Amino acid sequence: MKRSFHLFFLTICFISTSFAQDFSVSLQVKTNSISDKFLSISTNKQWDDAPVIDLISTSNMGLTLESGKKAGWSIFIQPNGAWGWNIGDGKNRLDYLPTPKQQINDGDWHEIAISFYFDKKTAWLYFDNKHVAIYSLSELKLTSEMFTQNIEFSSDYTIKIKKKSLGQITIHVDENYISTKPDKLTVMAWNIWHGARHNGTKKGIDQAIEAIKTSGADLVCMQETYGSGPAISDALGTLFYYRSSNLSVHSKYPIVDTYDAYQPFRLGGVRVKMGTQLLDVFSLWIHYLPSISKLYPTAPVKTILEEENKTRGKEIKEILTSLEEIGIDGKDVPLIIGGDFNSPSHLDWGEDMRRFHNEYVIKWPVSSSMIDAGFTDSFREMAPNPEYSRGNTWSPRFHESLQQRIDYQYYIGYIECVNSYVKGYTDSEWPSDHASIVSEYRFN
Repeated sequence: MKRSFHLFFLTICFISTSFAQDFSVSLQVKTNSISDKFLSISTNKQWDDAPVIDLISTSNMGLTLESGKKAGWSIFIQPNGAWGWNIGDGKNRLDYLPTPKQQINDGDWHEIAISFYFDKKTAWLYFDNKHVAIYSLSELKLTSEMFTQNIEFSSDYTIKIKKKSLGQITIHVDENYISTKPDKLTVMAWNIWHGARHNGTKKGIDQAIEAIKTSGADLVCMQETYGSGPAISDALGTLFYYRSSNLSVHSKYPIVDTYDAYQPFRLGGVRVKMGTQLLDVFSLWIHYLPSISKLYPTAPVKTILEEENKTRGKEIKEILTSLEEIGIDGKDVPLIIGGDFNSPSHLDWGEDMRRFHNEYVIKWPVSSSMIDAGFTDSFREMAPNPEYSRGNTWSPRFHESLQQRIDYQYYIGYIECVNSYVKGYTDSEWPSDHASIVSEYRFN
């Protein structure tokens, strides 16, 4: 079964004063090229002959060219034999750097297509008739210069290009993802900690991949993705949604829509389609300050709540308002929000737990706001007694810190949670400082 995307016409072979219409670029390429120069296949900016740089840091990774910051976009060949894509606004850049599972230098014909949707501020990426990634462009300052310059196709004799198309294009996409409604849906929410690379770039990412595989997750709400997303999605065979350097969603099901709500670093959501069933899924990360460990158990409850409301308490209210403004409420389409909320739950700090918390009883604002908005805490629903099921997710790596539950999946709408558990908290080889929360759902 194939899907087709019909796009609006836009002449982009010359400089224009408008870039508001959606458009695509599509091409077939055949090459045996092996080069460390990241040879361009198609570009609308000066890409080639720039110095090679290593993006590796706590918040990114991958080799690419320094020219990636320049305004415009490029499709190119990576030294690992896979294709790659870059877009820059003159100051900031985004890079899609897949693994050799998306190899193009094998001497066979391969098809690459990218569709730009300006109302959604996204780029949809396709390889060999498979939808492989969606990139939110909200971290960039979009200008006409980025899209309306002359587009060049490679003239290098080692790279053969045919069937190149611009503007109004029909992209045929194989149904590579699960297209039926599941009896049970498994969702993982996990902060993987600086791209899961603290145990080693390869080892840590491999451990993260294995942890997701053994969870059986159909959807992953990921935080601190930080450049590891393409490698993880390639290994899992999932569709990769990049919301920001921090947030991503990995889906075994087709993604049919995205949401540009609130701040890209703190909230990112998609709509997935499972047969006739739709589901909205959001990955969330809110502020890591104030440090609860530094306030508790010396500061009074009033001070703790005042500090909490300056950051996380304020942010969660703004997030809920932003969802309401775009009509995401779980009434027509069920909604799951999973992520690193960086805050304890009032469901764990009630009167029944006073003796475990130095006589503190705290109505934490973040969890209270979620429950007041009609959401259900999946883990605490399945394990209603916090004395016997703490559900701590912080921290498998920092045992000297205050151990607490700060990662959640909240849901609302006509689904029910049938199981929820913490994965990784007791694993000495766990690649992250956060354990993950895995929940299983059925549709009513």
